Amino acid sequence: MLISESKGEPVRKILSFSTMAPDIPSDIKAYMFKEAKSIGEVDTYPVKPLAKTDADIVITYCGVCHTDLHMVDNDWGMSRYPLVPGHEIVGHVVGVGSEVKNLKVGDAVCLGCVAQSCLKCDFCKKGEDNMCKDRVFTYFGDTNDETGQHRHFGGFGSYMRTDARKLFKVPDGLEEKYVGPLMCAGITTFEPIQHFLNGVDGTGKTIGVIGIGGLGHLALQFAAKTGATVVALSRGTGKTEFAKECGASYLVDTTSEEAMKEAAGTLDQLIVTIAGGTFDADKYVPLLKPYGNLHFCGVPDAPVSFNIIPIMFGRLTISANPVGGEADTKLMLEFAAKHGIKPIIEEFTHSKANEAIQKVRDGTIRFRAVLKNDLV
Repeated sequence: MLISESKGEPVRKILSFSTMAPDIPSDIKAYMFKEAKSIGEVDTYPVKPLAKTDADIVITYCGVCHTDLHMVDNDWGMSRYPLVPGHEIVGHVVGVGSEVKNLKVGDAVCLGCVAQSCLKCDFCKKGEDNMCKDRVFTYFGDTNDETGQHRHFGGFGSYMRTDARKLFKVPDGLEEKYVGPLMCAGITTFEPIQHFLNGVDGTGKTIGVIGIGGLGHLALQFAAKTGATVVALSRGTGKTEFAKECGASYLVDTTSEEAMKEAAGTLDQLIVTIAGGTFDADKYVPLLKPYGNLHFCGVPDAPVSFNIIPIMFGRLTISANPVGGEADTKLMLEFAAKHGIKPIIEEFTHSKANEAIQKVRDGTIRFRAVLKNDLV
C-alpha cells in the first residue's frame, strides 16, 4: 500500500503483507546459520516473552553488511550459533508492551547494531549508546528485562520482538528498502563528518573520501550535502563521473604521483572507507591541512602504521568509529530524508540470503545488498 500524498508532502512506500498475522507468532521463521562458515537455511526460534518496553515488528527489509559475513564465519571469535544475522532492519510495528509510548501499531521503524544498553551511564545519557559497556548487539547479544535474560536474533527473519527504546521511526521521504543500509553504512560515514564539523555545516571545508564503494558512495553524499567541497580518491579515473554524481567536486587518482602532489595540503578531513587489504597511511597523511583529521570507517586487514613526525608537526588527528549512537542516528535519518540521500542497492528475497551473502563476499555487489521479507 502507499500512504497518500498531500500537496508538497513526501510519499513513503510501504510493503504490504496480505498474509500478515495480527500477532507475532510463537515461533519466528528466520534464515539461520548453524555453525561457522555454514550455508544458511530457514528454521525457527521461539519468541521471548513480551516485556513492558518491547515492540513486535514484522520485518519488511534487512540489509546485508560485510559484518554479517564476519559473524557467519566467526572471524572475530564472538559469534553464537545458531546465528540469525542482520543489523540493518526495517519493519512495521504489530504490537507493543504496556510501557511503550513512543510507538504505535502501524509505525514504520528501523533498528541498527545496538538492541539494548544500560540507559544510565554518561554515554547513554548523551545518546552515545554505541559506547555503553553494557550494549547488546542485535545479532547475538543477551537482552535483560523483567521477563529474564533472552538471546536476541538479527533481521534475517520474518518478525522480531525487541526493545522499543532502540527503534527509530522511519522519517517521511525515505523509501523503506533504502533505510536498512543507512542504519550501518549510513551512520558509520555520517558520524565522523558530523563530529568533525561539529554539526552539518561544512561550508569552507574540504573533505576527502577514499574508496568509492558501499561506504564511500554514502560518505560522498553526506559530505556534499553539508556544503563542503568533496574530493573522491580512487585508483585510476574510471569512477570520476560516478563520484561526481554522488557529490564529489573532482577525483584524485591515487596512482598518479603528480595528482597526489597537487592534492597535498588540501584536505581538512580524509575519510577512509576501504576495507580489507593494506592501507599506507604515510601516503595519504600529506594530503591533510594542519589540524586535519584522518578517519577510518573501513578496517584494513593488516595493521596500519605511520610516521609520527608529520602528524605531530601538522597537529593532525587519527580516529575511527564503531557505527553511531542514538543521537547521531536520529540526526542522520533526518538529514538523509531532507536531502534525498540513499544507498545504491541490489534487492533479494530473504530466501535468497545465501546468494546475497555470496555477492557481498566476492565483492560483486553494487553497492549494498538488501533482503525483502518473503518468510511471512
